[in-house]
Amino acid sequence: MSITSFMGKETTPDLEYLVDPMPTEALRLINLRKSTHVMLIYGDMTASYEGRAKSQLEELMPRLVVSKPDGTFMIHEASKERPRLWNPPPSTLYASINLGVLTLRSVRASPREVVIVEIPVIRFIGAVRLGVTLNYRVFGTEEDMVNAIVNNPSIVEEGLQVIAREYHTIVGDIDILGKDSKGNLVVIECKRSQAGPEAVNQLKRYVEHLSQKEDRNVRGILVAPSISSAAYHYLRSYGLEFRRVEPKGML
Repeated sequence: MSITSFMGKETTPDLEYLVDPMPTEALRLINLRKSTHVMLIYGDMTASYEGRAKSQLEELMPRLVVSKPDGTFMIHEASKERPRLWNPPPSTLYASINLGVLTLRSVRASPREVVIVEIPVIRFIGAVRLGVTLNYRVFGTEEDMVNAIVNNPSIVEEGLQVIAREYHTIVGDIDILGKDSKGNLVVIECKRSQAGPEAVNQLKRYVEHLSQKEDRNVRGILVAPSISSAAYHYLRSYGLEFRRVEPKGML
């Protein structure tokens, strides 16, 4: 799309935008769409925040405001994944024109937090309707690993039987409690990323507690895609075991 064809105004039920609008035009679009659309406002602006702390973006420069119907309000710059200033939902967006300058106020009632943005130069404003994923989940989590082992214990070793998951003890909840082919109790601790020394110590606490409680031999197996060298050293010295399993292989 050429710059020439982009100039002006575009309107559909799901998209409306203005390029180099007058403040009154921008104000009208914000008030019309802020409760149903995600608002994108690009221009030269300053901003301030006051609430549990105080901060200011005093230098007038190009920034991007993103305002969502649920009250999320963010000010982005050219770096960092997180906004420079923001207000979480539920917040309320108020827009006005003061001395010819478009002014935005995002107000959160409790705790009271206020973000104020002044935009003397508005280069672009857009209103876009976005969807919301209702059944969102992240695959390859520790819960997925536990589910996969419960459904197929041979992932860990042949002959393993699962007795319980999230087995509660006074030292914490064991991901999986099982029994091996020789009748030994097996404590399984799952980690979705590289296991470190803390994971080994956690498994050691479970094994020691259960050994004393049941007065019998208890094995401990750490399941993760990888393990640090320090963690592996501790694991071997404690007489524990490691099984390499990739979460993505369990989908």
